Amino acid sequence: MRKEKIETPKYEPGIHYGDQYKFDKYDKLILKELDENARKSLAELSKRVGLSRDAIRNRIKKLVDAKVIEAFKPIYNTPNMGFPVINYVVISLYNPSEEKEKELLKFLKNNKNVTYIGTIMGKWDLIIDIMAENQGQFDRIMKNIRQKFPDLIKDYEIFGVLQEYKYEEIGRLIYD
Repeated sequence: MRKEKIETPKYEPGIHYGDQYKFDKYDKLILKELDENARKSLAELSKRVGLSRDAIRNRIKKLVDAKVIEAFKPIYNTPNMGFPVINYVVISLYNPSEEKEKELLKFLKNNKNVTYIGTIMGKWDLIIDIMAENQGQFDRIMKNIRQKFPDLIKDYEIFGVLQEYKYEEIGRLIYD
């Protein structure tokens, strides 16, 4: 039996605003099944959802085209990969010019240990997630960021993650 592949466009991380998608009961069932295991075959999804493989493929394509589904990616257990140090860092910027802020964002995006970057409202301007092999590596990463942008970073605070209890259950917003 041949596994059918659903083509997805190149993943561009970030929030993409557009028209709100109108979900029906089958879309919700498909999202739930993909949340449980995004590697399920179209045949298995067909049995679980109650639609033909072609209908499942077409619906998933519509969800991808509408940017409801942006990627099919694994969820990693980073401590088992050798990166047990997980820290969220919030950063306050000092009067950033657009050019300097873009330079900082490019620098952070190109650092493989920075796994998340978001702009936020309030006292802090950015939140980043840094994963490291050990505390020494994390300290070097932070020192490098601070030294590269001393006139831009006003303040920062570090929040170490000790345990995760819930992770990326976004589909439940629709199907629960």
